[in-house]
Order: sequence, then structure tokens, then C-alpha cells
Amino acid sequence: MNHRHAILVIDDQAAIRDIIADLLMEFELADRVEVARSVKEAEQALINHHWDAVITDMSLGDGKILDVIESLQQQDYALPPILLISGFLYGQSLQRAKALGIKHILTKPFIPTDLLDSLQQIFASDENIHD
Repeated sequence: MNHRHAILVIDDQAAIRDIIADLLMEFELADRVEVARSVKEAEQALINHHWDAVITDMSLGDGKILDVIESLQQQDYALPPILLISGFLYGQSLQRAKALGIKHILTKPFIPTDLLDSLQQIFASDENIHD
């Protein structure tokens, strides 16, 4: 893949953030990776910076990322494609994620190639939109 991207990784677990960031850099999917540890940090990062993609856990220590996404959409913020990762995504939470336009979902635990494949799908569909 010859395009490099700015990616925001949102997770309250340092080990998960580090693994994802390392994968993105090792496989040259990003030339800029930043992390957010909380709903508050995620919201600020989404408002203040441009991202080509967001990889996020659903449940953070201070709330749910779906609340942030819904709030920003209601305020007409244009959000990047989102890859949602959760070990507890079913029923109403899954329906809500889909209603918010989240098309890429991985369940924990996941294998690294699933994460990389999902990101490549996001970037491929984004490039098709811009062609």
C-alpha cells in the first residue's frame, strides 16, 4: 500500500494501544499514529485533528465511544471511517453502531491480520469514493 495515513487509536488499555500502533507502523499503514486513552481525549482529538481512520474500543473507562460519535454527528462533524473493536458488541449496541454508520467491526480477541485487513478495506473504499 503506497498511501500512508493519519490514524487515531482510542483504547483505555495501554497494551492494546501499543500493539495496534506498532502494527500500523510496522506494516506502513500509517505515518502518523496518535492515541487517546479516554472519551474526553478521543473527543478532543476528533474535533481538533484530521484523521484518515479511527480504531477504537467501544467501552472506555469514562464512557462509551458511541456516545461521542453520536454527539459529534449531531454537531455536524465529519468523522473519518471508524473501526470499532469490542468484546461485548451485540444486540442494541451492535444495532446502534450500525445506525451510526460504523461499517467495520472487530470482536476481541482478534488476530492482527484481521485488523490490517479491515484497515485496508477502509482505505480501499475511501480511495474509491475520492477517485
